[in-house]
Amino acid sequence: HASIICFKRHIELPVPESISVHIFSEKRFRWIPRRLRGLLTAPWLDRFIKKHAGTPDLVLSNLMPSDRILAYSKLPGVHFIIHNTTQKEVAFNNSNQQRHELAERKRLYGSKPSICVSRGVENDMREFLNQQTLPPISTIHNPIDVTEIEAAACESPDDIIPNAIICVGKFKEQKRQDRLIRAFAAIDCQEPLVFIGQGPLMKDAKDLAKQLGIKDRVHFMGFRKNPYPYMKAARLHVLCSDYEGLGVVLLESICLKTPTISSDCPSGPNEILPPEHLFETDKLDDFIQLLKKAIETPEHFQIPIDDKFTTPIAIEKYLELI
Repeated sequence: HASIICFKRHIELPVPESISVHIFSEKRFRWIPRRLRGLLTAPWLDRFIKKHAGTPDLVLSNLMPSDRILAYSKLPGVHFIIHNTTQKEVAFNNSNQQRHELAERKRLYGSKPSICVSRGVENDMREFLNQQTLPPISTIHNPIDVTEIEAAACESPDDIIPNAIICVGKFKEQKRQDRLIRAFAAIDCQEPLVFIGQGPLMKDAKDLAKQLGIKDRVHFMGFRKNPYPYMKAARLHVLCSDYEGLGVVLLESICLKTPTISSDCPSGPNEILPPEHLFETDKLDDFIQLLKKAIETPEHFQIPIDDKFTTPIAIEKYLELI
């Protein structure tokens, strides 16, 4: 039996009926100073989990709010799921925040086993902790459910723009949609550029498209609960991030047989795509040439999905932890 423990009642994705969902009100403990909060909240969370889900065989902690508490948990089988390259993720903070954040993460992630979503994330974590005696660190790739994605892609929304260059992701510093807008503006192509997603930097991206004189060729579709029909209808999918954990969106587009290129950012893309599908992150001219080539010959940028990224393989690896 599997259970999900959430800290908020904000659930955007469907949950199978066989999985129970319980809300632990972590905000009740926010009055406690942050340096003590995890230590003092952990016993309450442990009791909550035992009451609603029983004594677990395996506890998978996702993201910092739960990591800060479960680092002090007495429950068996607690593992942190590391979704991103820690050193790159923290680099966007100012220097004081960086020092505090890095020290905190070193303390947390040096305490219990970690499961990383890619080999690159695992290597980064080992380098970051830099300890002689490390807790177990391993890689289990973020999996995709091929059957589910293919079924969801069969829907037919009214606003699909076929044969487009598509980019799917939140508008934030990491994702660098500005890079794609600049490359797109530099090439002469008839295909439109479509963005799926929203976020704090969306207005900046719109302003840049206007400034470069291509606003009529760039379409900002906003958030879509089911982006797969749009991805399936695209001529080309592009990821242009500064860093990723794995880049699951690449696996989703490959699964839909959509031609795909990406920045060779740390980490993930080079574990999914062959070298000829990648461009060096900070070399705009290389990106422009690869984008042009992929638009002209998209059939050369299709690859099959590797089984190691599928759900059954991930389930096997997680069960081995019990």
